Amino acid sequence: MSFSAQRIEVIDLRLVKEAGSESFHPKFTPDGKTILLSGEDYAGLKSFDIATGQVRVLTTSAGAGWQPAISDDSRTVTVRQTDFSRTPLGERQVYAIDMDNAQMQRVTAQVTDEVPLSVLRNGATLSTRRQATETRPVVYINQDLKLAVERNGQTTVLTPNGADENYLWASLSPDGTRIAYFVMSLGYAFVSDLNGNVLANLGRNFHALQWINNEWLVGMDDKDNGRVVVESNIVAVTADGKIRQNLTQPGNGKIEMYPAVSPDGNQIAFHTMAGELYIMEISVQR
Repeated sequence: MSFSAQRIEVIDLRLVKEAGSESFHPKFTPDGKTILLSGEDYAGLKSFDIATGQVRVLTTSAGAGWQPAISDDSRTVTVRQTDFSRTPLGERQVYAIDMDNAQMQRVTAQVTDEVPLSVLRNGATLSTRRQATETRPVVYINQDLKLAVERNGQTTVLTPNGADENYLWASLSPDGTRIAYFVMSLGYAFVSDLNGNVLANLGRNFHALQWINNEWLVGMDDKDNGRVVVESNIVAVTADGKIRQNLTQPGNGKIEMYPAVSPDGNQIAFHTMAGELYIMEISVQR
């Protein structure tokens, strides 16, 4: 497949003031109508209704914003949080939150931090893993910083660039056939198939990557001074790694980070270092 004639057009880019401050780590719901947001350190979780501008606080618990899992009908979000009521060290527990009224229900699933909540069955009970009839895999980074593929109840660990490497930001393509990821020591992002065969090199400084569609990915190009990030902008790269395009301008005075893609691939949300939410409207030009 050739991507040489493709470009992404940025139709609109707006600051979403209605979302308020502390609008970090955006994540779209499957219906594309709501964006989940949390604090800079993943504390708490709130929802932002794109059409109405309504903000609802779902929980203020520490860590609730780390990899929340949203049900397919966009009505329930499942989070991890730490309960200190019985031990000073705290107990990690899983809760399902109703997106309409923020009511919480404790989930009975026995899960560890290694397994992402998205691996579990969709819905408020989440008592078992996804059923074997569900063939779309789930990819994630395990506690050993390796690529893990959960498919039909079986977990496969992949190390496409070597068993000694550490991996970050695993993302499954919309068609479920490829994984994009970042290799820490190399400083490069790559695409592999589900068997761990490297298909493409996406280049350096392409972090927090996500698929836009089966041909394009979006990520951030951030630079630091050894202590903190001093510059970051949003970039897109084709899945073969041959085309790289700035979606926001480097050096524009904003530190733009952690893009999230809407289910239809037509919107990209991201936050700034100041906790501002931006939504970008895009169109892939062929």
